[in-house]
Amino acid sequence: MNLTRVDPVKLRHFIAVLDTGSFARAAERAEISQPAISKSIRVLEEALNLRLFERGRAGARPTRYAELLAAHARVILAEYALAEAELRAFSQADHQQIAIGASLNLAQTLLPRAIARFRRRWPDVTLSVEVGLSTPLFGRLLNGDLDLVLSAPEEGVSIDERLSRTYLLEEKDVLVVGAAHPLLKRGAISLSDLLDFPWIVPRRSNRLDRIHAVFAANRLPPPAHVLRSESSELARGLLAQEPFICLIGEGVLRSEVEAGRLAILPDLGFDNSRPAFLSIRRNSHLRAAARNLALLLQEVAREAV
Repeated sequence: MNLTRVDPVKLRHFIAVLDTGSFARAAERAEISQPAISKSIRVLEEALNLRLFERGRAGARPTRYAELLAAHARVILAEYALAEAELRAFSQADHQQIAIGASLNLAQTLLPRAIARFRRRWPDVTLSVEVGLSTPLFGRLLNGDLDLVLSAPEEGVSIDERLSRTYLLEEKDVLVVGAAHPLLKRGAISLSDLLDFPWIVPRRSNRLDRIHAVFAANRLPPPAHVLRSESSELARGLLAQEPFICLIGEGVLRSEVEAGRLAILPDLGFDNSRPAFLSIRRNSHLRAAARNLALLLQEVAREAV
């Protein structure tokens, strides 16, 4: 075997053929010609002195050697990707920049207080914040586009083993309505009362499943009218003007509740807490500025408990 001829490019081509079962489809995925990917696999086979695929009309059928190589190849490529992300992050060290990813709730509660303290101590460091859902933020963190991510992933969200997480606090969901909502004029609110009004819930979340589960557990039908949207601005506007009900993170609309424009309904079985974490790339060598911000985030989180 001559392993000096095995490089990440050839391993990526090998995985592409393995996953697609075809040299032609692998070439499309890699955005190169089919002869080029065939040559890459041939060079890899010659270097290993092993046959990795049986060629035929049915496509490329992996041999037992291919199956064995695949497990190692995926680990190697993952390590290369992590190294590239680390190098990309370090290449920006001289610019004193920190790229932060945050969920909507934490971007409006924990993060502003931490940023305020950070800027008083290190005013020359440039901060950028991307607000979004956990899964895409984790992807950008692994790619090196973000230095750290604050989020409270919903149940079922897969956490890549290349990420390291530090617990911050519990994030709570509550039912929110407008301050003039008809429900607030009733002496007591029952679960069935909620079925008389439209709902708004985040589109890409499991909150609607939880709503259905609560009604089903009490032998009630689910709400007939549900609007799904990721926009907190739309939720804020609808709640202020129409009799909508919203199941959302407590901190997202906290300022509106404190100002008396919105109100939180009693817990009718929908309130739910999930842990929020500070995530970084595992074994990541954070720059000093990013480390300082991470420590401040943990400090602010402890105070919020």
